[in-house]
Amino acid sequence: MRFVTEKHQELIKSLELLVTTLVSENIQQKFDKAKLALDKANDLKASVSSKDAPPWLPSLITGLTHFVGKAWKQTNLIEHLIKLINQIREHKWVFESSTETAFDFDSIFEHYKNESRLPELFDEIIRILGEIHTSGDVDSVAMMTSLGKVLATLKQNKNGSYFSLNSAWEFLVTFLQNYMWGELSKIPVLGTALEALEKTIKETNEEMFKVHLSVQNEMSKVVETEIKGLQDKSSFNFVAYNKLGVKLSGNNRLTLDQSA
Repeated sequence: MRFVTEKHQELIKSLELLVTTLVSENIQQKFDKAKLALDKANDLKASVSSKDAPPWLPSLITGLTHFVGKAWKQTNLIEHLIKLINQIREHKWVFESSTETAFDFDSIFEHYKNESRLPELFDEIIRILGEIHTSGDVDSVAMMTSLGKVLATLKQNKNGSYFSLNSAWEFLVTFLQNYMWGELSKIPVLGTALEALEKTIKETNEEMFKVHLSVQNEMSKVVETEIKGLQDKSSFNFVAYNKLGVKLSGNNRLTLDQSA
C-alpha cells in the first residue's frame, strides 16, 4: 500500500509540473514533462494488478501517449487532463483481502482463557503477593526485590498471549518452589497469607490444565476440519503443569498427576 501510494503521489507531482509547463512557451519542455508524466503513470500501472487499476489510469496513459506521439494537440491534452485530474488526486487505494484466512490460534487461547477462572485467579495471586510485599514482615532485601520482580512480571503478562501467560506462570512456580516457600515459611505471621496463596496456586494450576486441554483439542479440531490430509494426524505440543507445579511434557494428550 505504501509503495503504490508513493507511486501515485509521484504521478500527481509530475502532472502538476506538466500543467504548469503547458501554459508556457517552451515546446520541448512540454513534451519532456508529458513524457515524465507518462513514465510515472506506467510505473503506477506496473505496481498494481489490472483488476486494481482505476479506470482513469489507462485513460491517462492513452492521452499522454497520444500527445507525446504528436497525435494530439496541446488543447486535446488539456481537455483530457481537466476531465481526469480530480479523480486522480482524490483516488483512495483499496485492495481486496485474500479470501483465505489464517488459523488464528491466539484467539482460540484467548477464548478459552476468558471462559476460565484464570483472570480472577491471577488477580488473586497478585493480590496476595502484593499484601506480603507491603506487609513489612519481610526483612530480607533479596526477598523483597524478588517479590517485586514476580509481581511486575505477573501484572505485565497476565493478559498476554499463550506464551506470555505460560512463561509468567513458569517463572512464578519456579520462584515458589526454589526460594519463596522455604524462606517465607520461616515467618510465622505470614502463615495465613501463605495458606491462601497455596490454595490459589493449586486452583490456578487446575484451571491452567483445563484451558490447555481445551485449546489443544480445539486447535486439532479446527486444523483437521480445514485440512483434510491432517485428519487424526494433527498434534499440538503444550507446556503444562501438574497440581504440584511440576512441568509436564507436551504430548497430544495431557494427563494430570492424580497422585498430586
